[in-house]
Amino acid sequence: MWTGRQTLESIERALTSLRQEEGELDGSLRSAIADAERLRRERAESMRALARIKLDEMAAGRLTVNFDVGERRAAQLLEDYRLRLAGLEQRRNALLAEITQAEAQRKGAAEVMEQALAAVEKARSAAHGRVKDIPAWQAAKAASDETDAVATEAEKKAAASEAELAVKRKPYDDDPLFSYLWQRRFGTGTYAAGNFARSIDRAMAAYIGYLDARPNYAALIEIPLRLREHATAKRDEAKERAAALADVERRAMTDAGIDALDRALAEARHKHAAADRTVEDKHGIMRKLDEEHTALAATGRDAAYREALDAIATADTQDDVSVLYREARRTPTDADDTIVRKVETTDTSIKRADDEIADLRRTARDLASRRTDVERTRDRFRKAGYDHPNATFGNDGDIADMLKSVLGGAAGSLLWDLLRSGYNYRPPRSPPDFGGPTFPFPLPRTGHSDPGERWREPSSRGTWSWDRHGGRDWSDSRGDDGHRSDDSFTTDESV
Repeated sequence: MWTGRQTLESIERALTSLRQEEGELDGSLRSAIADAERLRRERAESMRALARIKLDEMAAGRLTVNFDVGERRAAQLLEDYRLRLAGLEQRRNALLAEITQAEAQRKGAAEVMEQALAAVEKARSAAHGRVKDIPAWQAAKAASDETDAVATEAEKKAAASEAELAVKRKPYDDDPLFSYLWQRRFGTGTYAAGNFARSIDRAMAAYIGYLDARPNYAALIEIPLRLREHATAKRDEAKERAAALADVERRAMTDAGIDALDRALAEARHKHAAADRTVEDKHGIMRKLDEEHTALAATGRDAAYREALDAIATADTQDDVSVLYREARRTPTDADDTIVRKVETTDTSIKRADDEIADLRRTARDLASRRTDVERTRDRFRKAGYDHPNATFGNDGDIADMLKSVLGGAAGSLLWDLLRSGYNYRPPRSPPDFGGPTFPFPLPRTGHSDPGERWREPSSRGTWSWDRHGGRDWSDSRGDDGHRSDDSFTTDESV
């Protein structure tokens, strides 16, 4: 079984391997481009020699100049392309080394943080076991449970009344005359109108029985408001009782030596957050280099490379060159026949080199696609908070096999589903709100919520929930199989 951190490290190792493979592919691509460039220079030299044999000095000189201009332009463009590819590879390799080092530092910081968290959990669990025998805690717990139950019931009644209000007020709202008079506040001390308007409004009110209906409508609106105010007051009271209970629990934890352990955990969290930000900043830079690399090496969108190929194609289709080549093949001269055979052999080699370049670029495109799939999965993994210290993955063998398959050429689009299905968590050793929220834990709770990735922020507290409407007790937070797979995690700092 892998922890969340170990699973993330496996994904990041796969990303590193894919980028290293891209670097090796870049070397092969540069070599193939250099071969094609050399072969085209040889071909141009052969064509110049053929021109000197078949044409007069003036025509030969003119054609040779054309060869030189086309060759130099194409060679310059291809060399620039290779140099940029080499420079980009060098930058990526240097950054990859930095990322590897930063990830190792983050791993060390995560291990220290996990050890500090384990020490805190152990102390909290010990305090939780002892505090139940303290009369002050028993009284505070009973009061907290009672007020929480009352607040919960009041909130249910307020919610039910609010839900009924929309249905009950509809007949009133659908009556345009009643709505008009209500908005004018007819029948109240704040109603204001001239004599003529008053007479019209009075007649209208009498016609629809407004004065009899108005108190009913006012009460209909007022009841949910009063119930919500009552529920809010009861919830505030419950929070006060919960805070009093937390004070008793906190004193028990202080007696267990929790303060020093909490400080050590806070320091470890800050160091881990700093190391994590360093890794993510470098990954952000790498994404930009990856985009540049994909455009340059894989997709064929590079303007300089296309211009070089166009320059070569234009030179090869000049009428003078075509005529010269046909004439050389037609005449029986041995010297020009030898050059023609050499040109034909060179053309065959050039085609093979061009085909190799095309294959390498297709491979680079496929490799970039697989790397992008894994990178997006990594980002979703972190956003979901799957790297939480309490996260576990029981299907680590399947995940490892999938990553090997991706490295071997399979698409990485199914990796996320595999991670979601394998996600599980280790519940904390004591209730996460015992003594007040401290470290965020992945348990269903209600209340204010934030994205699951917030657990990495040193200031985050409370429970970390994928079911904000669950509200179940911490000790019964899992189903029969103890499994949770949804990734819509949130944190609740209200406990």
